[in-house]
Amino acid sequence: MRLSPVVLAILTGLAASSAYAAVYQVQELPEVSTVRSQFGAAINDNGDVVGNGSFIYNFPVDISAINFEDASLVAALSAETIEQIKLGNVTASSLSVLLNYLGNNSTNYRIQRYSDVQALNLSTGAQVRVREQAAVPTNREYVYDINNSGNAIAVATTPFTLQSFTPAATEAVPSPETVNVWVPEQGYIKSYVVSGNSVIPLPIPFEELGGGFATASKISESNYIAGSGSVSMLDTNKTVIETACKGESTPVNLCYHGYGTSSYVERALVWKMNDSGQISAAVQYGFLGPVVEGTTDATYLSRATSVNDSGIAVGYSSYTNEERQIFTNHATVFDQSEVSAVIDPLEWDGSVANDINNENIIVGTATKRINGISRGRMFIFDYNTKTAVYPNGFFSSSGTVPAAINENNMIVGSAEVIPSDSTTRRQVAFLYDMATESFTDLNTLLPCGANFNLVEAKDINNNNEIIANAIYSLEQRDAKGDVVKDSAGNPVMENVTRPVKLIPVPNGTIENCNVPEEITYERKGGSSSWYSLLLLPLLMLRRKVKS
Repeated sequence: MRLSPVVLAILTGLAASSAYAAVYQVQELPEVSTVRSQFGAAINDNGDVVGNGSFIYNFPVDISAINFEDASLVAALSAETIEQIKLGNVTASSLSVLLNYLGNNSTNYRIQRYSDVQALNLSTGAQVRVREQAAVPTNREYVYDINNSGNAIAVATTPFTLQSFTPAATEAVPSPETVNVWVPEQGYIKSYVVSGNSVIPLPIPFEELGGGFATASKISESNYIAGSGSVSMLDTNKTVIETACKGESTPVNLCYHGYGTSSYVERALVWKMNDSGQISAAVQYGFLGPVVEGTTDATYLSRATSVNDSGIAVGYSSYTNEERQIFTNHATVFDQSEVSAVIDPLEWDGSVANDINNENIIVGTATKRINGISRGRMFIFDYNTKTAVYPNGFFSSSGTVPAAINENNMIVGSAEVIPSDSTTRRQVAFLYDMATESFTDLNTLLPCGANFNLVEAKDINNNNEIIANAIYSLEQRDAKGDVVKDSAGNPVMENVTRPVKLIPVPNGTIENCNVPEEITYERKGGSSSWYSLLLLPLLMLRRKVKS
């Protein structure tokens, strides 16, 4: 048996599950040389893979617009280095300092916008351009899903353009200076269906005072689309924004942008695209109630994370209990204008539903405190019978997050394990077979000699092919993409993330890699700790405040 560097979990039933292939072969994806790390997001039945990349190599910095008298640059760069940069001689280390400068000044709109993310077609290695039209990117763009028709779901933040602006004259400043300012488009976040060369925006229900926002994450084979977005705005927020954003001290769009998505009321949305590529107005859904006296609509939110071919969507929404004054988010089904809970909200501290298949089987994570620490446990909910089960993970308090379920009732995701030589939890990709109730570390199903560790499985298609993300030890590259070497001329190594496409081998068998068998499964204490993905999902970057 091939053991991963982390401790193995329960292998009961593994041999019986060999019918779906006990060994996965790794199919190489095209190299993407423009970014340091890449992350797989979804795979369709044709084997097409989409995802995203972070840290763009050789990002074009406008040297002429840099304020080299800035204290942070003076502290980080010598006078001689600054003069060389002004002459156009920018080394990799100098570029790294400049990129840090741009990133640390993201709220200063006189300074160049910096983007560190690209949407990618991982089957071809090509960038997917969504909203940004400029050669030098000013926004972040992501691809989250793709169906068998090749329709992909993309999300993009607002792009910026450099414009001249003259503030209104005041008594204190009767002749204000005209300045160059990076001004955003309206629409904080927009979502799209990318189909071939077509990029089709999803309608946003409420676009006043800033353009609103829409975030989508999944598209079904029948072209239902799950997400959330702005549906209204409180009158008090309208008054504040209208009073502040008159274009006197700052451009109107930039003023709108400063209020962000938290100014809006956000609700779960489900769109439908027809065969002609037209997208309907979204169906809006509420939340798990009741409304607590003294609160406003903006106190509550709902978000759809996935949807099946019948248009039944799942996700999470605000749950309240007026008697006990509970405010939290719980897994939710959005179906035919109805909103219903997936699990008992009073039994768990919080929950989220991540995916649903066409048999109406829903998977997600429910959290509660175990041994004083909040842990997530996978649930499987049959919407037909309204019953939930909570399969054992690698151990009772193992944090387990299912990402996707296919039509074969195979579930993939990420889960915590504890190596036998450590008390620190690590994360591995898992595969769960509902038929055999086998919960397996995907690393154990790979051929011997794999030079990476699978840390999360993101999607599984109906051929049981999996897209997962792995940690590789590769040659470190600098800000320009060149290999970094030590004083002896040897390449410096670093851990980076790469997507891995796993193809099941018919009638495959688990390989014996002659790994010592003394590695056993042992429950230990210790705080939860695992590697941090460089690319944070866009949905996690949005903040929600109570009004």
